[in-house]
This record gives sequence, structure tokens and C-alpha cells, in this order.
Amino acid sequence: MANQREIPNRRHFRRAAVDFPVTVIVPGNELVLDAAALDLSAGGVRVAMKTDLPAGQSILLRFTLPKGGRETLARGRVVLSFFDAAAKRYAHGVAFTQIAPEDQESIGEMLDGAVL
Repeated sequence: MANQREIPNRRHFRRAAVDFPVTVIVPGNELVLDAAALDLSAGGVRVAMKTDLPAGQSILLRFTLPKGGRETLARGRVVLSFFDAAAKRYAHGVAFTQIAPEDQESIGEMLDGAVL
């Protein structure tokens, strides 16, 4: 069994648990879905929703950080998708593929102030 120190940390950004609404838009289908952010980093977000999306799916995300500020619009790619039986909804790990530098900085500042 591998020792924890031997397993590389694949995450490049600090991550924190959050709870705020997110709108997920699936381009091409123009499908608009309500979701909730579960955790957030400057590199991506985990969202929960009633709809399953396949890994590799490109999406648009629209949200406002809990402390206010302007609306963030980011492009992302689903990198992980699973059904959370306890919550009765799908969880999707999304990596940001395009986000404004000022939005990424706002996320980083919010996380720097988070108590983890």
C-alpha cells in the first residue's frame, strides 16, 4: 500500500467547501440547468444537480461568489461525474478551461480568507 507522501498532489489550487447557486449551460443543446457549487478552487468547481453530464462535456458556468461581486462566466470541462445516492443528485468535477483573470483572482482571494 502506498504511503500518502508517495502519492503526488494533482491539485494546483487551494480548494474550499462552498454552497451557492450555479447555472450550468450545455452549448449546442442550449440546455440551462440549475446546480449548486459544493467546492471551489481557482482551477475548477464541483457542482451538484439533478442531471447527469458525461466526462469530457464542455459547459458554461454562471455564478456570483457568496461575498457578492460581479457575475462570473467561465467555460469548463466535466472531468468527473458520479451519482451521489445519499443526496440523490449527480456530482460533477469541472475544470475551468477559460475564465477571466480577475474572476480567478477573486476566487483566490475568497479562498485565502476561508477558514479550512
